[in-house]
Amino acid sequence: MRLPFAFTLLLAAFLLLAAIVHPTSAALRRIGRRADGDIEEYEKWLRREVKKRRGTPPSSLQLSYFEGMGLGVRAVEDVQKGEELVRMPLSLVFCRETIQAMPTPFGRYIARPDNQGVSDTQKMALALLYEDYRQDGSLWEPYLHLLPSQLDSTVFFSEEELDELDGLVIAGESRSEKKRMEEQVEYVKKRMLQWEMKDERFAMNAMTIAEFANELNVEDYTLATYLIHSRAWTMKRDKYLLPFSDFLNHDKADFEETSESFLLYHSVEDGFAVMKAEKAYAKGMQVFESYGSNPNHIYLRYHGFLPADNDATCAQFVLSPQRAMRKAKKRDVRMVMDRLFSEAQMEYTVSACVRRSDFEEEPSGRRRVHSQKMMTFFRIMSLSESGAREVKRGRQLGDIMRKNGILMSP
Repeated sequence: MRLPFAFTLLLAAFLLLAAIVHPTSAALRRIGRRADGDIEEYEKWLRREVKKRRGTPPSSLQLSYFEGMGLGVRAVEDVQKGEELVRMPLSLVFCRETIQAMPTPFGRYIARPDNQGVSDTQKMALALLYEDYRQDGSLWEPYLHLLPSQLDSTVFFSEEELDELDGLVIAGESRSEKKRMEEQVEYVKKRMLQWEMKDERFAMNAMTIAEFANELNVEDYTLATYLIHSRAWTMKRDKYLLPFSDFLNHDKADFEETSESFLLYHSVEDGFAVMKAEKAYAKGMQVFESYGSNPNHIYLRYHGFLPADNDATCAQFVLSPQRAMRKAKKRDVRMVMDRLFSEAQMEYTVSACVRRSDFEEEPSGRRRVHSQKMMTFFRIMSLSESGAREVKRGRQLGDIMRKNGILMSP
């Protein structure tokens, strides 16, 4: 098993493909329509709107361009670890509560009881696009101009580009995600076109739901969905897209990253989203935020980049019990394999993410894998024929499993 090859292949494929430019949708009116002076306009807008709603704008930070990283955030004065950076009113944040309270046809539509099962990600993606498409002006216009209209996440790769990643799990996941995006757009458009406005006052100066549905397309929907995936906070399953904190680039944290530690620096309280500095920064330095402790394929799939240094990275493997059973020539062996995989709760495809730390070098020089899923799978494979003989002799399957270290639920 050669893990370095998997990592090298992934990195090489990404570097090869990242330079490919994907076209911008002609339907977008605001997202990505960046022009000279837009950063200054955005910062004026942010200070004005945050103060108007009794929040605290980010006075110690400003947007800047950084070589190789694009738009980011710079400290204009020293920042202490734990210092409050911004207190953003939720009425400026893209989140479920704000979207459902929008005084527009879209706000009325998405607040309907039969839309309560729609995920926050879908609601926020659609809200971004509604604010982009509408012709009567958007509260978030200065912010939308600074959002990228092109992303490097693998869902945007062409089939030819994904072919370069064949053999890696991320290629199949990305193809499945493309299909899922198409199905979601088709379903959402159908539902919106079936809905009739009950109060036409809201449609007089705003885009109607039918007009929005007719403009909606899979390219824009996928872009908006991945803007949410890559930029929004996730807190207790709720999502929040702050029109400032999402400009911070990633750097790994200097503390153990858990859901609890995230809440030390990010919170929602009394109608505000509050963000604190994860590290101390001197004046002039770029300010970062950790996107979490994730393996490389997560960063590549959802954020479109590979971190230079990542202790949490791993190689993905897909193990197929069904394929293993098809290769077994003897019927009694297949039956025992089926029972073993079933008892171990591995009837279907099993995905294992193996890290370097999962390998332990033994005195003999051999390396032992500490991935329980993988070891269970391979033990079942190696036991199948001898296990079939023992079952024939009357031994209980559970005894065979315990003797050979196969757990009931890996």
